[in-house]
Amino acid sequence: MRLFRRPPAVVEIPPNILSEVRAGILVCTSPRSGSNHLAGLMASAGLGHPLEWFGGRRLLELPGYPRDPRAQLLRALTEGRSSTGVYAIKLFASQFTQLAKKVKLPASLPNLSYVRLTRDDLLGQAISWARARQTREFRSSEISHVPPRYDGHAIAESLEKILMENVTWDGWFAKNGLSFLPLTYEQLQRDPAGSLTKLAQLVNVEPNWETNLRSGLEIQRDAINEEWRKRFLSEYADPSSFRYRMIK
Repeated sequence: MRLFRRPPAVVEIPPNILSEVRAGILVCTSPRSGSNHLAGLMASAGLGHPLEWFGGRRLLELPGYPRDPRAQLLRALTEGRSSTGVYAIKLFASQFTQLAKKVKLPASLPNLSYVRLTRDDLLGQAISWARARQTREFRSSEISHVPPRYDGHAIAESLEKILMENVTWDGWFAKNGLSFLPLTYEQLQRDPAGSLTKLAQLVNVEPNWETNLRSGLEIQRDAINEEWRKRFLSEYADPSSFRYRMIK
């Protein structure tokens, strides 16, 4: 056990990097909220590259990617920045919890604005996450060789973790009196151009893109997801109680 830990610090940004930054967007979200879709749309619109710069599965698998959060932050400000000068970061509450032990993130990020990305269909989100965790197919561009297998316990666990992610973010925004742009996956699907216009206004960037914006990703949910939903509800639904039965 370590009795003394270095307190979290504000990261000093080198002047040459700081001079290239116009504004930043922190996408505060949870797994399977449509954040990969949003990231692709934002990149195509010149609104940064909101990847999981802190603890993301793909980035941490890259050879030579730094483990030091201070170095990761500088990557976000450079590689996560578009030619418009807007950088973007995607962050889950669980990642923020670990990051906050070493770095004072908001205080380190210049000209920062917040986006709160959620998904209305929480059960659909949980089913999507349980399936992706099983098959390791987190994007439509990834190919899985593991056939999906229904697991009600995994769906219930995923739903619980998503709820905790959401309440953690909501509590953090409320406690700190921070304003943010609310955005849902469903809104993004219905009106991608309108959603991106709101994001551009958030960082004072003039919208300059075509109406047929694409993220390069396709919807992954299919008949299997709907089959799992029906099966899960048949096992877990109980309107008479707040509690749900966990499968042993």
